[in-house]
Amino acid sequence: MVSRMIQQGGDQELEHLVTKLAILKDLLSSIEKKALKALQDMSSSTPAISPLLSIRHKAIPVQTFEVKLDVYLADLTKIGKSQKYSLSVDVEGGKLVVMKKMKDAQEDWNTFTHDKIRQLIKSQRVQNKLGIVFEKEKDKSQRKDFIFASAKKREAFCQLLQLMKNKHSNQDEPDMISIFIGSWNMGSVPSPKSMGSWILSRGLGKTLDEMAVTIPNDIYVFGTQENSVCDKEWVEALRCTLKEYTEIDYKPIAVQTLWNIKIVVLVKAEHENRISHVGMSSVKTGIANTLGNKGAVGVSFMFNGTSFGFVNCHLTSGNEKIHRRNQNYLDILRQLSLGDKQLNSFDISLRFTHLFWFGDLNYRLDMDIQEILNYINRKEFEPLLKVDQLNLEREKNKVFLRFAEEEITYPPTYRYERGSRDTYVWQKQKATGGMWHDESSSSSLSVEVSVGEWLQKLGLQHYEEGLLHNGWDDLEFLSDITEEDLEEAGVHDPAHKKILLASLKQQQQK
Repeated sequence: MVSRMIQQGGDQELEHLVTKLAILKDLLSSIEKKALKALQDMSSSTPAISPLLSIRHKAIPVQTFEVKLDVYLADLTKIGKSQKYSLSVDVEGGKLVVMKKMKDAQEDWNTFTHDKIRQLIKSQRVQNKLGIVFEKEKDKSQRKDFIFASAKKREAFCQLLQLMKNKHSNQDEPDMISIFIGSWNMGSVPSPKSMGSWILSRGLGKTLDEMAVTIPNDIYVFGTQENSVCDKEWVEALRCTLKEYTEIDYKPIAVQTLWNIKIVVLVKAEHENRISHVGMSSVKTGIANTLGNKGAVGVSFMFNGTSFGFVNCHLTSGNEKIHRRNQNYLDILRQLSLGDKQLNSFDISLRFTHLFWFGDLNYRLDMDIQEILNYINRKEFEPLLKVDQLNLEREKNKVFLRFAEEEITYPPTYRYERGSRDTYVWQKQKATGGMWHDESSSSSLSVEVSVGEWLQKLGLQHYEEGLLHNGWDDLEFLSDITEEDLEEAGVHDPAHKKILLASLKQQQQK
């Protein structure tokens, strides 16, 4: 009887203890929810960043992303419909909170510290889909695929997570870095005083999410064409712009120039000792592959054990010069001397872990100009992309095999009226027709002498000698010369340009 009463008393105490623990658990859950909500409220109340505000080193508030869990069809039949989640990135605290939203308004969540996030896998087919691999237990992992509201949101999430991991990681070396690549045909005019819109991606195409704009990149690569600014002045302008917006003093590790084609690579000071085997090269593809008004400049280096290659090019202009542009690409691919010398027997597309190719490729749209303008006014770019010469040549496997191009969401940039982003200059006078031709022998001779002098001025004496001694038979390349070539080579007088082009065409037809 006594033992029975003792047993009953023990059961009651145990039941009472379990009840207290349950209440305590509910209280802790309630506190955690309130804390998380307060953090989210702080995040949402943060004012939007002005497009050209500086990137400052302030504490980054918790950022929350509304997503849906991507599930296979078999799983979808079990759960009924896609489940909604929120992903809250606490950069300063080094945590990611994954919260599942339930029907009964209750919420279930898991908190992962930075070291428990093993991998991010970006879907190439679905631009707003991201796979996250979490470490659940020792030597065990779990992958979840999430659908973000947009590709921009996915990219912002990835950059925040990268920043969080780098900030809290105990590893001596970063396992992720971010690279900014910018390309700009400057049209042989001085750069504007402010280049903030360029480095902050505030253009007509894809823009960064407001939170991602505040994150400085590890490496900046700037490629320019028709850049008449001297190298020293240009590098200093880029460094000053970056310091203004990031408060970081980036260090130049490579500068390569071919005439007015330039490439500059700037890195954070903390990465200088991680970069080695820096290589630089250039290839001329201008007139007769002798002039550097067209061609490419390249830079390569190792970042710890990963190899990178960067190519900035300016290819042949002219609507009808598709074959020349394709050949320019192949010449650059084979002749640019970058990377490990033991791999010189391979073209540069096979020499690096990552290769980035950018610049003014000069491929045009095969469509009537008025149709093009109508599509641009309606912001309908898909029909234009279907007649893009570059896309058509890639479909034929003639250029840029194994390369992936970012989605294009901006209108054609050639040729804007200077200082404008909504007015095109598309009518060009051509040096054809009787008014530019004189069939008399004296006129022909005088023009030929002018061409010879022009070749000599450009340092092409051997071609000038061929013109005088062998006639025009050995100078087939001259038929490829365009008005733009003459301008870039220093011939700016309109009358002179027209006479030269007319004479070249006339002589090639003989």
